[in-house]
Order: sequence, then structure tokens, then C-alpha cells
Amino acid sequence: MNTLHDVLVVDDNELDRELVRRLLPIGTPVREAATAEEARAHLTRALPDLVLLDNRLPDADGVDILPLFAERHVPVVMLTEVGAPEVIVVAMQRGAEDYIVKGTLTREGLQRAASNAVEKAALRRRLHEQHEALAHQAHTLGVRNREVQSLAAALTCAEQAERDRIAGVLHDDLQQRLYGLLIVLPLFRSAPGPDATGALVDQASKILDGAIQATRTLVTEMSPTILQADRLRDVLDFLASEKRAEHGLEVEVEVRGDPAVSDRPVRVALYQAVREALFNVVKHSGVTAARLVAWEGEGEVVVRVEDDGAGFDPAAGRPRGPGGLGLFSARERLELVGGRFEVESAPGRGAQATVAVPSAGAVPGSP
Repeated sequence: MNTLHDVLVVDDNELDRELVRRLLPIGTPVREAATAEEARAHLTRALPDLVLLDNRLPDADGVDILPLFAERHVPVVMLTEVGAPEVIVVAMQRGAEDYIVKGTLTREGLQRAASNAVEKAALRRRLHEQHEALAHQAHTLGVRNREVQSLAAALTCAEQAERDRIAGVLHDDLQQRLYGLLIVLPLFRSAPGPDATGALVDQASKILDGAIQATRTLVTEMSPTILQADRLRDVLDFLASEKRAEHGLEVEVEVRGDPAVSDRPVRVALYQAVREALFNVVKHSGVTAARLVAWEGEGEVVVRVEDDGAGFDPAAGRPRGPGGLGLFSARERLELVGGRFEVESAPGRGAQATVAVPSAGAVPGSP
């Protein structure tokens, strides 16, 4: 029999309570209740290991208060005056683990019923906990599934936006240059002399140079060659140079140590996130300078993008404007490779965006 540290005997007959006490193992702590109300009071103080419950109490039927114990997974053995099948069936349906007819009560029978009740209640409790755990997992999976669906939709929109941007570059720049070349080439046939031909050649060369530059820029934006570099300093120097050339943003780069990101998907996710963070400095900060600080910490490579601009309230979200989807996509791509993206800011106090990605063999330490 399992060791019992707290047994509650609920019976209005004092002699029956004393008999039960004598039949339990010597030294077993026993609490007594003569009514259903007293039993409820005991439950509010502590849950017993076992309840021995009379089916007839002055203020309630024992079977009627069984749910009080069952919902708390407390094992109950019913003590009945007679072995009436209908009473026993109802008792078992409402949560009793076992029953004993008082006229047949013996030490061995009581201990056997008590042990059986405790084991069955423990099994019910484990099954209930497993059910709750499975329900929680199902809820978590449902939430995650909705997040993945939302991410997929957002990435689809981001990809389409990028296609639209590329189509715009091809139509508004490259296509117009090629069309201009198409107009210039037939003029060679009717050129009046070498000077006119030379001028047409210069014009055509200028158009071709522009077309080549447009395609080079587009290719660089779609797949920057710098992403082949493992060293983080090279990547950050490239981004600083790019933002200076594109937007006039002066970016100071400080790299502590010599961190490297050897895994290409991780490196791409970090590059995109830092690039988006710098672009948001251009759009929202109102300043023309920023700072990149990078280091290798415990298990991760960290890049912090700092500015002393207008700042914002993180609780209210990022200031409205174009490009929010790009930042959202960068954040989600970071999470997909095990990274993180955090922002600290306050109105009038600038902003700090922290981009972190996993790093094998990282050395502890950070600013």
C-alpha cells in the first residue's frame, strides 16, 4: 500500500470513524469530518491523499459531494451501508475510485481499496495533465501555424513588391535606354560624314554605358557580391559605403574583434536586417549620420545600428511610411535562422536596433 500522509474520513458516525482509524496503518495522519460542510472546509486547507466517504451525511448524500474531490483528483473510497448496485454505479460515475460495504470492512480490505484508489487517481491525474499538455501544444501549434501563414502572405507580398520594383527599373531605365539606342542606330545610315558618325557613336556609347550601369546596379541589389565574404567588417563596410552613395548617410563602423558569419543563409539574413535598419534611419530619424557597432558574444554575432535622431515610442510601433514590410520581412527571416531583432527608442532620444544571429564557436563578451 502506498504511504498515506493525510487521510480524510467523512462520516457522521463517530464509531465508524474510529473503526476506520484503527484499521489504517499505525501512525497514519487522519482528519475527520462529520458533515459535507466540514469536508469542504478541510479541502480549503489542504488536499488529502485519500478520502473515505460515507454515502449518507446529515447535510448531503456522499455521492453528491464526490465531484468536489474528483475535480481536484483526490482519490475517494465510498463507505456504504449496503452494497446497493445503483448507489455503487452512481458513485463510480461521479468520481469514486472504489467502494467498501461497512459490514465487510477489514484491515486488508481497506488497505487494498485505499491502494487501488490512490493508484487509479494518480493515473487519472497523469492522463489529465497529458491531455492539458496536448491541448496546450495544439493551441501553440495553431498560433504558430497562423503566424507562419501570416509570414508566408507577408513574404509573398514582399516578393511581389520586389518584382514590381525590378519591373519599374527595367521599364523606366533600362528599357528606355535600349529604346533610345534603337532610335540612334538607324541614323548611322544617313550620317552626312565622319563627324556626324562620330557623334552618333558617342551618343550610342553613352546610352550603352547607362544600360550597363543600370543592369550592374540591379544585379548588385539582387545578389551583392559582398555576401560571399565571411568577415563581418567587410559586409558592414560595404553597407556603410552603399548608404553613403545612395542617401548621403555617413555611417561609422566599429567592429570589436574579428567576428565572422560563415553560414550563408545566416549571413544573408543579417545583411538584409542591417540594411533595412539603416534604411529606416534614412527615412525616419531626420539625421545624416549613424553608427554600426558589432561584436561576437556568447553564441551569437551582434550588430547594433545607432542613430541620434527623432526616435519614436516602440509601444506605438514604427513611424508610418513606406518600407515597413521590408523591415518586417527582415525580422521574420532572422527568426527563421534563429536570430533576433530588437529596437530601443524614445521620442527625441534616437534609436538602437540590435540584430543578432547564431555564431558557432562564439566567445563570451559584449559591450
